[in-house]
Amino acid sequence: MQDLEIFNKNLELNNQLIYNLLMSNIIINSDINSKDKQLLLLLLQSRDRNFIRINPNEQVFENIRNYLTLLKPLKLDTDKLIRVGGANDGGYVMYKWGGGLENSPKALSLGVSEYSPWDLEMAEFGFEVIEYDASIEKSPYIHKNIHFYKKFIGAKNDEHTITITQALMDNAFDTTQANILQCDIENSEWQMLEDIDIKLLSAYFTQVIFEFHGCNVEEIEGFKRRKKVLERLNEYFVPIHTHLNNHGKIFYSRGLFWSTTIEVSYLRKDLAEKFLQNGFRKEGNLKDFDTPTYLANVEIPLKFDLED
Repeated sequence: MQDLEIFNKNLELNNQLIYNLLMSNIIINSDINSKDKQLLLLLLQSRDRNFIRINPNEQVFENIRNYLTLLKPLKLDTDKLIRVGGANDGGYVMYKWGGGLENSPKALSLGVSEYSPWDLEMAEFGFEVIEYDASIEKSPYIHKNIHFYKKFIGAKNDEHTITITQALMDNAFDTTQANILQCDIENSEWQMLEDIDIKLLSAYFTQVIFEFHGCNVEEIEGFKRRKKVLERLNEYFVPIHTHLNNHGKIFYSRGLFWSTTIEVSYLRKDLAEKFLQNGFRKEGNLKDFDTPTYLANVEIPLKFDLED
């Protein structure tokens, strides 16, 4: 048994080395500018189950541009932003709440895991943090403002799942408060958003923060599905921050980088309206705010406007 485990481990390492050699040759011999080549080669480190794809096909390039158009963030002055949850994985850049709605706000955290620093810091700020996750037994933190429920958010209410509508009712969310939703539920966010009226989210939350998964630009139906959901979100919310997860599957097409995992923070439209005159950002990765999700890999550049 031990010999088999050693064999499998060596086989896995060998496959990774072969993949890295193959991709290194593809990157070096591709018509890519030297700076992007260097980044792609650096990103080959610590790839494990994830991959890098160089794909200049027109459809893939346009899919990336479509995603970037939908997720292009509003240009806010940095004094209006705050990073909560610390550096790297688990932290999010968001709008500094306020506006007279901060009397007794709540934060709904979907997808907790054993490490959720955003939840703890929000609790320290005075938010009542409501956590839902059936994959763990209890919250990783003991705090008077944190309440944990061992359930998944789903399409029905039963022993193991609860709808987001029911969660709002059970926890007495108040539409007059600056409530915030944070959602990292490993690709289940798309079904959740398809099953709910986005107008309901805008009634209860001034901000919504998502880690979107599965945004593979080589998928035809998957792209169409996600694009439709993002378009519905944009009817009621405006992106104010977008960041590419550097440990996901990474794509490169004609000068644009992309990841299948993206962190996006939204501000409700009525609150964002006064900032629309600022326009939208042309590039991502804000100095003093953004950090690599996975410290062992370099940050991925994010361009929202690409010269033709």
